[in-house]
Formats: sequence, C-alpha cells, structure tokens
Amino acid sequence: MTRPLLIARARRPGPSVPGMPPWVDELMAAYVRGLARDLADLARSRPEVTVAGVDGTHAMLLERPAEIAELVSGFVGGLPRRP
Repeated sequence: MTRPLLIARARRPGPSVPGMPPWVDELMAAYVRGLARDLADLARSRPEVTVAGVDGTHAMLLERPAEIAELVSGFVGGLPRRP
C-alpha cells in the first residue's frame, strides 16, 4: 500500500437474526473484536492507512449518509495535492 486509504468501520453490531442459535451472536462479537484489533494494528504500522469508526451497523451508508460523506470529504480534503 503506497497511497492513502480510508477504512470506515461500523461500531454497532447488526441486530440478531430471529431463530439463529445464540452462539452466532457470540461468534460475530468475537469477529468484530478481532477485526477492530487487526485494523488498529494495521493503522499503527501503516501511516497511509486511516481507520475511522462510524456510529452505525454494517448498513452505515444507509443509516448515516451525512456522517459518511463528511468523513470521506474530510479525508480527501486532507490529502496532499498532486501536481
């Protein structure tokens, strides 16, 4: 990776699916913890990577369009201008 990268990560879990066994929610929670850890490690080790949390679920683009637009706009606006 040699170019700036913005990764938006949903901070809220998706709703439970009715009829699914309880271990599915536990599995998803463990996945989310691992993903958060791995993305934090990536951002620490690669200065060109920015990880931003969004107060939404996986459907954050539909739930928080203004917040996502502001996040992307701020990220792009902070990039150095190319000649």
